[in-house]
Amino acid sequence: MALANCSRCGRLFNKMHRDVCPKCYEEEEELLRQTQDYLRDNRQAHLFEIVDALDIEQWMIEKWVKEKRINLITTEDQKAVRQCTECGRKLKETDVGAICKTCQLKKLMKKGAQSPKAAEKEEEKKEEARGMYFKKRD
Repeated sequence: MALANCSRCGRLFNKMHRDVCPKCYEEEEELLRQTQDYLRDNRQAHLFEIVDALDIEQWMIEKWVKEKRINLITTEDQKAVRQCTECGRKLKETDVGAICKTCQLKKLMKKGAQSPKAAEKEEEKKEEARGMYFKKRD
């Protein structure tokens, strides 16, 4: 049986699995539940918002993130996720512009083109028809 001092309050306790005493562990678990509830309501919350709103120490939140007990969205994650302006789907890296391929096809269909290939063929015909014309004299 290993005895140790709690890293938070300094009490002597039977150290089996944790570095904190059972009382401090229960307090941490309650703070974790509050943090998880807050994150359910505010999914885009940053670390400092949680610290200010719940009055929790920053190191605790960082510890929970390392332990993968909570997930925080970073600014890099927000920048990496691009969404279609029409339907809100996540855009792939191959998608050009701010509209997904499905919405692009829908727009083409509304304009009257049967398919994207048909639209490309029309463009080619228009380009072929361009050129220099001479007016015929009668």
